[in-house]
Amino acid sequence: MLMSLRTEDTVRNVREAAGWITLDRLSVIRVGGPQRVKFLHSLLSNDISGLGVGHSRLAALMNLKGQQVAWMRVMAETDALICELPGDVRDTVMTTFAHYKVGTPVRFEKLDTVVLGLFGVKALEVVRGLGFSDPPSEKDSFTTVAGSFGALRASRGPDLPAEGFTLHVEPIAASAVEQHLRQALGEPMPSATLETLRVEEGIPWHGIDVKEENLLHETGQLNVYHSPSKGCYLGQEVVARLEGRGGNVNKRFRGLACAQPVVSGSRILVEEAEGKDIGYVTSVGESPRFGAIAMGYLHRSHAEAGTKVSLAGRTAEVIDLPFRV
Repeated sequence: MLMSLRTEDTVRNVREAAGWITLDRLSVIRVGGPQRVKFLHSLLSNDISGLGVGHSRLAALMNLKGQQVAWMRVMAETDALICELPGDVRDTVMTTFAHYKVGTPVRFEKLDTVVLGLFGVKALEVVRGLGFSDPPSEKDSFTTVAGSFGALRASRGPDLPAEGFTLHVEPIAASAVEQHLRQALGEPMPSATLETLRVEEGIPWHGIDVKEENLLHETGQLNVYHSPSKGCYLGQEVVARLEGRGGNVNKRFRGLACAQPVVSGSRILVEEAEGKDIGYVTSVGESPRFGAIAMGYLHRSHAEAGTKVSLAGRTAEVIDLPFRV
């Protein structure tokens, strides 16, 4: 069973086969109404107006200061836009949507969707086994199906490591789907395995690596969550101002090759001056290929690849993300 193995072993097993986990940190909002596309396009950092049915796009909801309120996956269905986002910011997002609605014919609804994650080279086969005759094979796409497990939605995107999927399940069918996955793959993977997969591929997640105080340029994800040709959206002035200055910000999201396992929240210090704080760790992993690894923010003066820093009392090296492609 995966739970009895070291993280390095479970990571290897998932990459070579498949694994699953309940992503209870994620939630879903349904946006309907005749002007849903125009409405979300005016608020979010990426191009929503060009989404065709069955396609998805990652986007950021920022405040007027350019800070990250939420990152989400927006999926275009025939009569609605489905937003998959961290549950701890869902109420804030709903409040923001309501604030900017101002009579626009658009509706927002919290869905009681259970979100599961499937990862690994054989995950596509497992998705087919759930009744998807034509599952999404490309990133930024999704497929829905109605079958013996009720209505299911499978989605892929660049924010999912190990060729992963998110799977949206109706609450009434969640136990049956989880039992099917247990029969196919065994018990769910430990959360440490998923974290290592993310760190290996340099994928930050909102609520873990990205908080409201962060600027999009700091995260290294500008090209993923933002369209340079897009018009007005919340936080646009800040993004444009930083672009005009060459994207220079005081801290950068970087990888760290560590001498020993570390924990999230660990402070990063200047190697030759132990008391000088230059950053902090947000996510950690124990990789079969790279050993103890981490991601976090470093002051720009120490963010170049190859820089030696002090972490948990030992030397660590700053690495360009991702560790692996």
